[in-house]
Amino acid sequence: MPPERLIEACRRERPDIIGLSGLLVKSAQQMVATVQDLKAAGIDVPVLVGGAALTGKFVKTRIAPEYGGIVLYAKDAMQGLELANRLMDPAERERLELERRRETAAAGKAAGRDAGPTAPPRPSGSGVSRDVPGQVPPDCEPHIYRDYPIRHLFPYLNWQMLLGHHLGVKGQVEELIRSGDAKTVELKETVDRVLGEAAREGLIRAHGLYRFFPAQSSGDSIFVYDPADRSRVLVTFTFPRQKREPGLCLADFVQPVDSGKMDYVGFFVVTAGEGIAERAAAWREKGDYLRSHVLQAAALELAEAFAERMHQMMRDAWGFPDPPDMTMKERFGARYRGIRVSFGYPACPNLEDQEQLFALLRPEQIGVRLTEGCMMEPEASVSAMVFAHPEARYFSVE
Repeated sequence: MPPERLIEACRRERPDIIGLSGLLVKSAQQMVATVQDLKAAGIDVPVLVGGAALTGKFVKTRIAPEYGGIVLYAKDAMQGLELANRLMDPAERERLELERRRETAAAGKAAGRDAGPTAPPRPSGSGVSRDVPGQVPPDCEPHIYRDYPIRHLFPYLNWQMLLGHHLGVKGQVEELIRSGDAKTVELKETVDRVLGEAAREGLIRAHGLYRFFPAQSSGDSIFVYDPADRSRVLVTFTFPRQKREPGLCLADFVQPVDSGKMDYVGFFVVTAGEGIAERAAAWREKGDYLRSHVLQAAALELAEAFAERMHQMMRDAWGFPDPPDMTMKERFGARYRGIRVSFGYPACPNLEDQEQLFALLRPEQIGVRLTEGCMMEPEASVSAMVFAHPEARYFSVE
């Protein structure tokens, strides 16, 4: 959401509180610019911030000092509600403002002390094995799947995310279902009915594609080559390196140019969002709020399920299938070889890299578009870059 639209809405609506939510690293960074613009426009309405990309430290040291009013961090929706209630009470609001000003000032002083010459030196290398043979895929052709049967994705659904994260069930979902918790069982039955209807009537349609490309690395960059002319670089990705040990960077998981060996990386895009926003809106207009919300949540998690399935298919094709006894819980925990990373997250925070992924795969052919802000439409879509290195693992660059 561009800051100018928020400023326009603030002047028109005169809100009590502004809420900013950030899922991706870029969203968190944008919050700094947003509060700066709000301040420049003379707006000092209390700002509530939250989302997966944020930490309390980032809010105190980076966002709050840039704003003329109070900035409050809510780690979840319930804390957000508590803070909103306190803000609407004049006495509580005054106490909150005083607390946050003290915290912001203290955090600023601490950040200044931490920025001195005693900061640890940047690691010179990560120690990832560079002599591992590149994993050669069977081909570098695009593999396209239109109308993939969503029933085949049901086993890959993460019910903890679907019922817990999206639909508000508190606790371990599997245990609650096993123990016969009435509310959890009733909600799962509602979801099962929507999923069954979606499968029978084509309410949720799943499409996806993947492709392998030859690649090599140099320093913190990965060069992706044209499969038809391996001397021609199609795109270059440059990733951040950890500032502390072990000093990992995604480029470490691809054979370097000076090794003389060709390596490979994969890319995929999947979607389960075609027509979902419109159908959910139609159900809401009829007053069918629960089914509308369940449909959208199911589409989001089916896209994630398809991403899990697509990655498994790529591992199979690449020549290192999962062990036959691997459970779905282990798969959700990434106990397989290799990793898949999506742009906007810590190890690859540059969301603009989506443009290069789209140039390689052309996912418009399965109905997925890129917005000006490099977000995917429809919403229930997942893209990823896939690595085969046996030592590849997930990490944060902080």
